[in-house]
Amino acid sequence: MNLAEQRDVLAAFADRWGQAELYSTGSQLINYPGVLYNVDGSSDDPQINGESWKGLLIANGINAPCYVTNETPEGNSHPKFSVGGHMTPNPDGRVEFGADSYLMPLCSWHNSKARDGVPFTHTNTLMLKLSGFMEGEIAATFMARLPSEKRHSIIYSGGDSPMCMDISEPEALAAVDGRISAEVLGCQPSDFVLLERIIRDDDTRYVIKATSF
Repeated sequence: MNLAEQRDVLAAFADRWGQAELYSTGSQLINYPGVLYNVDGSSDDPQINGESWKGLLIANGINAPCYVTNETPEGNSHPKFSVGGHMTPNPDGRVEFGADSYLMPLCSWHNSKARDGVPFTHTNTLMLKLSGFMEGEIAATFMARLPSEKRHSIIYSGGDSPMCMDISEPEALAAVDGRISAEVLGCQPSDFVLLERIIRDDDTRYVIKATSF
């Protein structure tokens, strides 16, 4: 994803959720043996968002070929682990806003809208249960809302795809003033969205505090 595409993704995120309180997110290793379906409305382009979701699986110790055991045609990408595929037990592929979904290794052939509604069987059962689902979400905006002791997180462009990092109060103030340091983020960000955590009793939400657009 080039920088212009990353800018478009971050700008669309900020435009859509700028006035809303966003759900916190979570990822939990579980064993799920049941039939699963591709999520309708999840990010399905492995060249754009697949690597980051794949990285989340690998970071949690899941690095295996495509889980799907359904009979598949020869000459496609199966069984390569191409992407982290969003799954649901709902045959219609629907996941309510803020609800749970599942993430498991998929090849790009199975991670396709052409396979929506197809029941996937699998013998590997270890996967991630994801909470806080938002339709069409990229990995960086999801991971920016994972639990943290820090009050702010930043989603930014500058590499091959949008990245995120938890940052300190002084770093957040610097971002608001347009002075976020390349030394902090590891690169000079082209664009960013700054999130602030709001904790109320046992509930955590997020708001967009600043953007670079």
